[in-house]
Amino acid sequence: ALGFGEAGAEVIGANMRGGHSAGVNAMVPGSKVDAITGFCHIRNFGDATEVLKEKVMVFVNQIGEIVHGCVDDFHGAPNRNIGDTFLLVWRLSGVSPERQTKLADMAILSFTRIVAEINKSRVLAVYRDHPGLLQRIPKYRVQMGFGLHCGWAIEGAIGSEFKIDASYLSPNVNVASRLEAATEQLGVWILISHFMINLCSPEFAQLCRLIDHVTVKGSKQSVRLYTIDLDCNELQVQPRKVATVIKNRFRIRQIREVRKNEKWADDYKVWEAFDTDEDLIAMRSLYSTEFFQRFAMGYRNYEAGEWMVAHDALCMCHYMQSSSGNGDSPTPTILSDDQWPVDGPTCTLLNFMKQFNYVPPNDWPGHRELTSK
Repeated sequence: ALGFGEAGAEVIGANMRGGHSAGVNAMVPGSKVDAITGFCHIRNFGDATEVLKEKVMVFVNQIGEIVHGCVDDFHGAPNRNIGDTFLLVWRLSGVSPERQTKLADMAILSFTRIVAEINKSRVLAVYRDHPGLLQRIPKYRVQMGFGLHCGWAIEGAIGSEFKIDASYLSPNVNVASRLEAATEQLGVWILISHFMINLCSPEFAQLCRLIDHVTVKGSKQSVRLYTIDLDCNELQVQPRKVATVIKNRFRIRQIREVRKNEKWADDYKVWEAFDTDEDLIAMRSLYSTEFFQRFAMGYRNYEAGEWMVAHDALCMCHYMQSSSGNGDSPTPTILSDDQWPVDGPTCTLLNFMKQFNYVPPNDWPGHRELTSK
């Protein structure tokens, strides 16, 4: 249902089946569904609101057009728009296990496409030169944080006869929100729970980097956190070009549905985009194989409680080998903060271990409490 989203369509359908009234009754039970939930948040939104004032609505909708379009392209459904935050859902109920795996892959890929499109957009590039934004945030550019989790949720109408929202309620939805909130703390653009990674294909899971193990309020189990490393600075703003404009809305919808249905074909492998998509190749070019290997070794020792060994390995986690400046030379016993690599997850783990002088507590369980939100 246009304007109501997937959850809204279900609520309206349930009311129509009731048949006694033309109105929508919010006081009906919801239904339990399995779903992938994603939160994305516009960073520095408070500054943007104060600077842009009434034009901030245009700003949000320009970003929303990209977010909603990319999610829809990969079979997701935009659900709630909460000012600077978007809730996005991929329903898993009633879907075969094979398609659930593909939906998980597509959910993550859709977020990488959002990052690419935001950084290539000529419309959003205008804000990089806005004097008011540059005065508050040097080198400003539109940035977003993302959180992805999966699990059960209650789908239904929330509100009263005065105002109804069709949405999803669940601790799992809250976990996705908390993961997004922690992205800035860990210095990454996206955080993905291990529940999502377990749902993905093995090929796609290998593209994600395990960066932390935490307890999150709302989850009974500790959660391993993954990210996908992307450097959006490698992308150039799209040049102005004359595009063929299709004004027939039915035709536009038809083309979009054909494009979406092609993604269900057996020969469409979601992970292959990282080998064929020029934007993704460019954004991944900064990160060397050696960087991933060093971080993996450091992380394993961190979780196992071998914190001095973890320190030595993590202090060598420069994106490109040449950046370290010392090749395979021995690492000093303890490096000062300004000598640490620039990688966000690396600095987060080093900072946490530094609080304990790189000696884990006697009852170290292999994970820490996520302090953000």
